[in-house]
Amino acid sequence: MTDSVRRVFIVEDEIMVAFEMVDLLEDMGFEIVGPSIHLEDAEAIARKQDIDIAFLDVNLGSGQTSQPVAETLRSRGIPFVFITAYNRDQIDFIDSGDKVLKKPLSGDMLARTLTQIEP
Repeated sequence: MTDSVRRVFIVEDEIMVAFEMVDLLEDMGFEIVGPSIHLEDAEAIARKQDIDIAFLDVNLGSGQTSQPVAETLRSRGIPFVFITAYNRDQIDFIDSGDKVLKKPLSGDMLARTLTQIEP
């Protein structure tokens, strides 16, 4: 864990996955923002909250994606990582420089990713 990354925002529509991520990250000493399971809530948090990094599930159900949340975070200069069961090339809105983690996630994957991200 880096000293500068403390507040982690989680956007994940599968409630069990979201709570598993919360448990893993809290055990590592991070403060969790969210989790958000709905796009509207996620967008509001992305616009206003103090966030160091975010993990964004690509598919939020009902035809919604986390793309608007990513755009808001990008405009605020907040790093984020997409999480998905899809292959990177199946997602048309991911930029070449965007970090993508493939589900299922592990605590090890989250920890490694957090040490590689520059806030």
